[in-house]
Amino acid sequence: MNPSVATGVVSQCTVNGTDIRALVVKLDYFESIYETAASSNISVNDASGFHDSAKLKGGEDVDLAFGNREGSTIRMKFKTGLVGDRTRVKDNQDVYELTCVPQEFLENNSKEIVKAYEGEKISEMVKKWHEDYTKDSSTIKKDLTTNEESEGNATYHGTGRSPVTAIRWGAKEAKSAKAKASNYVYFHDRDGYHFKTIDSMLSEGDKYTLTYAMQNIGSAGSDPQLNIIAFEQQKDFNTVNSRYNGADSDHWYYFDPTTGKMGGGSKRNGAGKGNHTGKNTITKEQKAVARGQRFNFITAAGATDSKFRDSRDPKIKENKRTVQEHGADSSAAAQLDNLVMNIRVPGDTAYKPGIKVKINIPSPNDNQQLDHRSGSYLVTSVRHVLYKDDKDMKYECILECKSDSQNKG
Repeated sequence: MNPSVATGVVSQCTVNGTDIRALVVKLDYFESIYETAASSNISVNDASGFHDSAKLKGGEDVDLAFGNREGSTIRMKFKTGLVGDRTRVKDNQDVYELTCVPQEFLENNSKEIVKAYEGEKISEMVKKWHEDYTKDSSTIKKDLTTNEESEGNATYHGTGRSPVTAIRWGAKEAKSAKAKASNYVYFHDRDGYHFKTIDSMLSEGDKYTLTYAMQNIGSAGSDPQLNIIAFEQQKDFNTVNSRYNGADSDHWYYFDPTTGKMGGGSKRNGAGKGNHTGKNTITKEQKAVARGQRFNFITAAGATDSKFRDSRDPKIKENKRTVQEHGADSSAAAQLDNLVMNIRVPGDTAYKPGIKVKINIPSPNDNQQLDHRSGSYLVTSVRHVLYKDDKDMKYECILECKSDSQNKG
């Protein structure tokens, strides 16, 4: 039979210092090499009036810690970026969702880089931008933990851009001195921030071997924690969107560019009619507008180019590599999209984006042989999901894995 999910525990979940663990019915924590911030969605079943007593409106401090019954714990400090609409399920009982993000994400669009850089390594620029603009927050894990050295000197002249927009420019234009590739990514996980190439991740060995077994042949391996519960091959994968946006399973948010705050056209407040406790009923037209305002971390619009750029010496040009140069130096990253697998496994805090795993899938025709999709994969995104089942807390992980075509053995 299929392996069971793991047993997890939420050891800390406070909002502005108030413990709300008894209200949490689901915790969804997400990390990806394509996302400039880790994030978490917390589903709340509130019969205590906490929403009203706490006056939730976004920006509250959230301290979070979770993990297995035994083993390491992931600890994060977030801000509530979005307080979801409340749905009335019973008298005085509401369900709603808290979307939690690092403070740096909320503040990114309010900051501008107002200095030009000339004759420096891009990795050095990235370190300065992170230290001077991004690191100034209350987030626990905010250091630039990994900063893979780039080769050669470059010129940055795009002043007026937000820190993340500038670092995205660096990720596109830099070429690694170590990996000799230009497929840098800038991402955030439980350890901090990372600026590194996909090639350097692919050069590592497989950390875990995950095995799937048909229901009628019993357990897949000696360690049920490493059994694959279910898998799905992602089809019609959009390579262009993948390279720019990352995994399509990320969290989405509303952002109001007129106020610079999280929110959007579908946010409600106050008491009202129907099963929602919000004031207004959302029409189809309003929903369409709200969808148009959605974006994820990597595509978040930064500060627009300011007059600083035009006031600089026009002879000073930013480095801009050609499409051919990027393609020649980033072929390994492009090949990753050829085979993408989503796998569900028992929860474990050891799973993180950037590690490699070996996936074993038996052939449907011969269980003694492996399916052609078996082999080494780079884990690009991890979703940790803890949810209440009766009185216990279940824990699963969903891994987006991209094939390392150079190592399919």
